[in-house]
Amino acid sequence: MSKSNKKKWLKVIEFSVVGAATWLDPTAGGLLFLLKLCFQILAALQKDEQSETEKGKGIGPHLPDRQ
Repeated sequence: MSKSNKKKWLKVIEFSVVGAATWLDPTAGGLLFLLKLCFQILAALQKDEQSETEKGKGIGPHLPDRQ
């Protein structure tokens, strides 16, 4: 799955979860804020993971596989 595809799915899931929570209890502003914050943290963690894997691809010595 490509990274742009993952980002789109994350947005769709975020929209549906926050939308359902708003529909179930529109007065729970604090909980809705926490839900949005969790999705932002998840997106930031995915960005960090992608940048770390891009750094490690071409740099550093590569050891042969042991058999």
